[in-house]
Amino acid sequence: MENKNLADLSDDALIDLAVKGRNQQAWTALITRYYGKVATTVCRIMGKNSDSEDVVQEVFINMAKAAKDFKHESLFSTFLYKIAVNTTYSYIQRSINRKETTEKPEFFLRIGDGRNGTESAVLKQERARMLNLAMEKLTPEKRFVLTLYEVEGVPLKEIAAILKQPLQTVWSRINQTKKELYEQLKGI
Repeated sequence: MENKNLADLSDDALIDLAVKGRNQQAWTALITRYYGKVATTVCRIMGKNSDSEDVVQEVFINMAKAAKDFKHESLFSTFLYKIAVNTTYSYIQRSINRKETTEKPEFFLRIGDGRNGTESAVLKQERARMLNLAMEKLTPEKRFVLTLYEVEGVPLKEIAAILKQPLQTVWSRINQTKKELYEQLKGI
């Protein structure tokens, strides 16, 4: 099958072709289709740093390993999103355990370039800068939970399942993190 035809296939058809048909081009088409979305999700959770690309690669490796278990009961994008979130969380946990420090992350990418001089673009850039500074001061676990809930829009129930913690604990952690972020922003 040609690459052009593969791009026209549904996610379900591509995953079946990749897994059952052991078709490398189908794998490539899936990765190409979802690379940007996965990279964005990982960067929103981790911040944009040198390790985020490694995590994106790990997400696709985990996708390939788990693809045989995809039951077509949900959208493939939902299946992949859960893999991306779990892989990112696992990486953050490993980093905390190793107590590694990374480059300064950039959680909120600059909005607009500010060259047009509009007050709105300049204000948006300043807000993004302030949020990045405040987010840097949060622990990786707090950034993870807040990013999932506030930026990615992941429901509390899913976050609780990812963290393997009670719903009330997750809700409490989110509220505490919001308060801490607010305090950080007041100090900037």
